[in-house]
Amino acid sequence: MKKRILTATLGVGLLLMGFAVEAAAQSEAMAATPSDEAQARIRSIRRNEYFYQSYGRVDPFRALVTGEFEAAPKADLADVNAATLVGVMWGANEKFALLEDGHGNGFILRVGDKVRNGRIVAINDDSVVASISLYGITSRVVLRLEQKKDKR
Repeated sequence: MKKRILTATLGVGLLLMGFAVEAAAQSEAMAATPSDEAQARIRSIRRNEYFYQSYGRVDPFRALVTGEFEAAPKADLADVNAATLVGVMWGANEKFALLEDGHGNGFILRVGDKVRNGRIVAINDDSVVASISLYGITSRVVLRLEQKKDKR
């Protein structure tokens, strides 16, 4: 009788062990998917917390720049009445006008770009035409490329 109970107990134990091994194999097969491995890696990275103790020395992890940052003011539009045409560039599809205002600021403009009180209407090989509206009166301003005279 004791032998039967021992055998039955041993059999049940082996059966349970087989189920445990099979469950472990299934969970290992489930954990083998790439998304599960990635999740495990993310959990292990997030779990690590690092602390820096400076012991009175300069902290190498502190910000190099401190203080409040101010947004740069938005660039003003080019004033064609006070600008000079510096150059004209063109590619396969469109032309660009290079303007310089009285303060030395440069602008690269295409047809349709806004300028102060108007828009660029046309860009030719040696000139730029802008349509300017002031007080309800629309006028055209033409800036021509200055030809430098050769001193010989």
